Parts: sequence; structure tokens; C-alpha cells
Amino acid sequence: MIVGIDIGGTSTKLGVVQGDRVVARARITTARGGTPVAFADALAAAVRDLAGDVRGIGIGAPNGNQLTGVIERAPNLPWPGDFPLAAMLSDRLDVPCTLGNDANAAALGEWRYGAGRGLTDLMVVTLGTGLGSGIIVDGRLLLGPFGNAGELGHMTLVMDGRPCTCGRKGCLEAYVSIRGMRRTYSELLSNNGEEPLEDRDGVLPIAAAAMNGQASAVQTFMHTARWLGVGLANAVAVTAPQKVILFGGIARNGDLLMEPLQEWFQRSLLNIYRDRVRLGTSELPEDDAGILGAAALGTVP
Repeated sequence: MIVGIDIGGTSTKLGVVQGDRVVARARITTARGGTPVAFADALAAAVRDLAGDVRGIGIGAPNGNQLTGVIERAPNLPWPGDFPLAAMLSDRLDVPCTLGNDANAAALGEWRYGAGRGLTDLMVVTLGTGLGSGIIVDGRLLLGPFGNAGELGHMTLVMDGRPCTCGRKGCLEAYVSIRGMRRTYSELLSNNGEEPLEDRDGVLPIAAAAMNGQASAVQTFMHTARWLGVGLANAVAVTAPQKVILFGGIARNGDLLMEPLQEWFQRSLLNIYRDRVRLGTSELPEDDAGILGAAALGTVP
């Protein structure tokens, strides 16, 4: 049995994976105990409660470095600095533990269990609060010499553009993440003199407004599709995947995003890749996707 652990900013999901299914689940608060040591203790206790004979553990975490097993200064986790969670958990449970970036975990999960099965070259892009990406080349996860290759979200899309959380300007993430879409929507509302239908976090209010025909909301999805299509096409020119898979809540808004995105993606591709590189969405169950991806990390040789 493999235990997959999906660490998020507020909660952490655990699951026991057998074959390609999650057969048991648990959840704890990410900030439990207030320190990395206390969190590792809580995680170890949760694993013991969840499963008996565990063969390995995989952890998907923001800013997780697979080469070192260290979470490196993750901005959306409650602890500053670096901490070696893989070693901490392995010491407590006496079980091999692999920690990696959550987007890389998503790529491995999709490759092993989802829409990327049978492919040798794959790009998975996670769309959420930020934009993450995991890339598989010739059947191997792309890590690079420092363990953090493939940061598609921090390619410069617009010179001297919007500030990004990484400290640079004009990154793709600043335009197509949830945060970026909400900023686009706000700017368009101001320009168009419209009032939002709802004022909640996330993109659901924008999607609802778009379904009701509000111009600013429709334009938000069109602009997002154009920016993302160009960014993905640029990445294809470098890595040449057989397929690009979108993963996360934004991608689940159906034709609102995917229809214009398909058009912009194919239009922006280098001509030798046009109509050859496929673009699709995740086939993993939404509630189990992070756990399956983390479990795939735990089975990487």
C-alpha cells in the first residue's frame, strides 16, 4: 500500500492507494500544532491511524523539492523557511518517503492514473491560486539540477506587466491564475461600468456572470484563454509534449475556458506542432486527484 499526502495551505489530505484507487482517506489541518515538527507529528499519527502495512509514502507540497525532500519557503504554507518534511516523516514511520512539488505530483498522477496513460511526453498545468506545471520527457519527470525545473507559471508573458508573487513582473501566473482572473475581471468591470453579480473568492462568480451574459465576465474568460493559449504554445515549442493536460478548478469551467483556449492554443502553436499536440483536462476524480498524484511520487524509483 502507498499513502499519498496532498498538502494544501489550510488542509492536508491523506489517502491509501491500492492499484489505481483511493481506498481510505483522512484529513488534518495543515497548521496543526503551529510548527513544522508538530505538523510532522500530526501527519505521522494520521498515517498510523489510516493504514497498517505501508510500503511507501508520497507527499505533494507547494515548493517541494524532490531532490532534497525539503519544502522550500512555500508562500502559502504557515511556516517560513525550509524544512525537510520527507526525512522528518520517514524517521517517525520508518518508511521510505518521497516529497515533491505538487504540480509534479499532479503530472505523475495524470501520467500513471489519468489522461496521460500510455504517453512518453506530457505536460500538466495546474490552475488555481497560482499556476504550476509538471513535465514528463521521454518517460521521466523533468526536475533539472536544482529540483525545480519546469516553472511555466513564471515565464514572462508581458514585459513590465503585472507584479507577480515571485517578485518579478508580467509572469503568466499573474494573468491566468485565480488571482489573475479576478484582477482581469475587476479591471474590465471598471472599464465597462458594470457591477459584479457576486463578491466571493474564486472564479465561480465570474463563471456565473459569464453564463448570464455579462460582458466583463465573458471577456475575462476570453482574455484568459488568449494569454494561456500563448503561454502553453510557447512551452510546447521547448518541450514538445504529446499532450497538455489542464488540472484544477479553473479548467473545470467547461466550454467557457476550453473552447476559446483550444482555438488560441492551436493558433499560437509553432506550425510543426499544430493539430499534433492535444490539449485536454484531467481525468482524475477531483476529490482524489491530489492524493493519487502524491502516491505516484511515492512509487517513483
